[in-house]
Order: sequence, then C-alpha cells, then structure tokens
Amino acid sequence: MIASNYNVRFAVCLAIVLTARVAGAEAECPEMPCSVIRNCSSTGVACELDDRACAEKAREQSLEVKCEQQCTKSTRLVYCPPDTGRSDSKIVWILLSLAAALASFGSGVAWVLFRKKGP
Repeated sequence: MIASNYNVRFAVCLAIVLTARVAGAEAECPEMPCSVIRNCSSTGVACELDDRACAEKAREQSLEVKCEQQCTKSTRLVYCPPDTGRSDSKIVWILLSLAAALASFGSGVAWVLFRKKGP
C-alpha cells in the first residue's frame, strides 16, 4: 500500500513537472503572420536563410519567396507556389458591401410598411 502511494505521488509530480516545461516552452517559430500553413498551399516550404540546398529544391519546384518568418533563433524564408497565396479578393468585399446595402434597404422598407399607425 505504501509503495503504490509513493508510485502515484511520483507519477503526479512527474506529470506536473513535464506539463510545466511544455507550457513554459516558447514556440521556435510562431505561426503568425508569416508561415507556410497561413500563406501557402500544402506544397509550400520554409527554408533557413543559409540553407542553399532547401532554397535550390524550392526553386526547382517553381516556388517563390512569399515572406520572411521571424523565428527566435533565426529567420526563415517561406516559399510558395506562384499566385496561390491566401488573400481576400476585391470581389468578396464588393459582394459583402452589396449585401449590407441590400439588408439596410430591406430593413427600411419593412419599417415603413409595418410601422404602427397611431390613432
């Protein structure tokens, strides 16, 4: 009974220490704002500045430099396929403003039609 309590206490202490180390660890390269996941399709590559082999491999795949990822220890270049960067199109904003204008107009018409007339 005493040995099992000791094992349980040891396991709990070990779990707490490991959890604290993982929680306190800072990410080497934060995802925002420049990362392969955020800016490219699945064919994107992130290369260290001095890694010529990685850069050559990326150029052979017709990838282009999209942005620089600032890491804690170094800087990486994010290579993406051409014209596949994730960005909002102007047409999306035009459609969104058109929908907002239509909703406002519809609300105004409904207010005029359904307002309660006093005696």
